[in-house]
Amino acid sequence: MAYIQVNKKVSTTGRTYIRVAVTPKSAEGKSMLRQFVAGVKDFETKWKATAAAKKDRLAREARAKKRAAKKAGKKTGKKKAARKK
Repeated sequence: MAYIQVNKKVSTTGRTYIRVAVTPKSAEGKSMLRQFVAGVKDFETKWKATAAAKKDRLAREARAKKRAAKKAGKKTGKKKAARKK
């Protein structure tokens, strides 16, 4: 029988640190630990991909908003210049 001890620590920077200890060092415990590590890596990959996708989406929206504002500014700028003459 393998015993798993999980210690979780959340720091002030928002990072979560997880320390896992499996005792005794049996084949069963080692396989459980490998499964856990693989699951954490998979979760981390998905988490980073989600954050990157959100960042890209926000950047695209900001660029579109900036272009729309620039287009609107050009249209009004021409009318103002025509009025001055």
